[in-house]
Amino acid sequence: KGLCAFFGTDLGDLLEKNGIDTIILAGFLTNCCIESTMRTAYEKGYKVITLFDCCCAASIDAHESSFKHSFEMFSIRTTSNLVEFSS
Repeated sequence: KGLCAFFGTDLGDLLEKNGIDTIILAGFLTNCCIESTMRTAYEKGYKVITLFDCCCAASIDAHESSFKHSFEMFSIRTTSNLVEFSS
């Protein structure tokens, strides 16, 4: 359906329906799917947090380069041990 988690899904509607304003990203292909989702979420007005230690790319260089050049503009970089979840 696309490289972004919003494209062709009801993710945006579900987030809005549940009053969610912050998105925490983790997953595969830092420099592709995660980055596409991050940019879209930012453009839609969400606060975006990306877990550096919970994302990966096809190479360490690609992963680190994405965080260095793109993520700082649209996302807060953190690690999983620094995120506190509440119910």
